Amino acid sequence: MTRYLVEMQLAPQAFAAYVNNPSDRFQANATVVEAVGGTLVEFWFVVGSNTIYNVMEVPDGAKMEALAMAVLASSAVTSVKCVSILTAAEAVAAMEMAGSAGYRAPSS
Repeated sequence: MTRYLVEMQLAPQAFAAYVNNPSDRFQANATVVEAVGGTLVEFWFVVGSNTIYNVMEVPDGAKMEALAMAVLASSAVTSVKCVSILTAAEAVAAMEMAGSAGYRAPSS
């Protein structure tokens, strides 16, 4: 599974819905992520902002893109940004591989 940090900007009507019908959105979002074989790990609201952050594990980029499209199509958010993230151990493994990759910068 690939781990993603997802940043979403909520639309004004989403805030109105939250105020008119308060609910914990973690489970609603978890259900959507699970529909593509993933797991929602964290769900945060940013104080004083229309931004929310999620950390999720999703099988592949196509499924992550499908989630982004579904959320954008709902009009609940105005933007979705997804970045693949690594654990510290995964980063160390990447560093070790990079050391043996043999890349040479172009000379001037």
